[in-house]
Amino acid sequence: MKRYAMIIFLFSAVMMCTLSEAVALNFSLPKGITLPEVRIKDFDIKAISLRDIDFLFDIEIVNPYPIGIRLEKVEFKVDIDKNQLFKTTTPSGFKIKANGSAVTSLVLNLEYAKIINIVKDYNKKEYLLCDISGKLSIPLPNIPGLPKTFSFPFNVSKKIPAIRPSVAVHNFKVSAPSKAEIEEAIRKAGQNLNADKVFGLLGDLINGKKVNVKEIGLADLDLKLKVNFDLKLKNEAKAKLFFNNLNYDFSINNERVFKGDTSKTRMVGDTLIVTVANELSSKSLGKGVLRIFEERKGLFKIKGETFINLPTEIKETPLRLSFDEGGDFGL
Repeated sequence: MKRYAMIIFLFSAVMMCTLSEAVALNFSLPKGITLPEVRIKDFDIKAISLRDIDFLFDIEIVNPYPIGIRLEKVEFKVDIDKNQLFKTTTPSGFKIKANGSAVTSLVLNLEYAKIINIVKDYNKKEYLLCDISGKLSIPLPNIPGLPKTFSFPFNVSKKIPAIRPSVAVHNFKVSAPSKAEIEEAIRKAGQNLNADKVFGLLGDLINGKKVNVKEIGLADLDLKLKVNFDLKLKNEAKAKLFFNNLNYDFSINNERVFKGDTSKTRMVGDTLIVTVANELSSKSLGKGVLRIFEERKGLFKIKGETFINLPTEIKETPLRLSFDEGGDFGL
């Protein structure tokens, strides 16, 4: 990235400047008395998911006094495309030692579901303008000539991508291990099992037939069932969502079955298709997983992260995108 949004206080008897506007003080400072210095050293998008976005403020405060001071609270008002999203006050308690300076980081979270409710024609948008304004409040020492509280107003803006995702699993297929692989697993486990029988029963299980799992001896073997599926991600709004790889944890019917990463991604029209190939251990076949074979459907959850690129005027470096999506799927 990094493109710093700087807010610099210049002190005089009657004036201070913040961002692009001057704010008149309603009092005069005695000679030799100064106010704290406040700088927003960094304002940026910290992280994004398909459901929300985090903004990061790095705020530096310089304390000119021989005793400590603290940042009491920060007030935020958030507008999206000139529509007010919310107002909030965040207590702080961040302390700055006497005659010292310190930096504190504040994170502001915005939920896309709430943004969608206030923006007209949201699905036609590619990017939205986010304006964040507010003020920092710092109680001051009891020094003659100083006000009780020092307030620092700020106003920053940043574009954000319009995201309204649909995520689905397609082409979910499970393949049984070969007879040779079953024989090797039986040998390693030191079990007296019939490889032909295990092979046949596994095939029946995958094809949805009633099978006595204990008869297969899955609890004693570490058989690898091959799993392949396509994760399809479509943004119903206009922002382009594309990434080259994804690391993930995958669960079926609330049972975590495997984790991994994939770099097999491609765009088909406005849909990103992520191809996943992994192995499911027979020891991971809990009741929830076994149910998908019998019912030919189930629930999935995929969690993980990747990186996406936004226009350089928004973010110059790749932005971490968190995944935590789920839904139903069929065999």
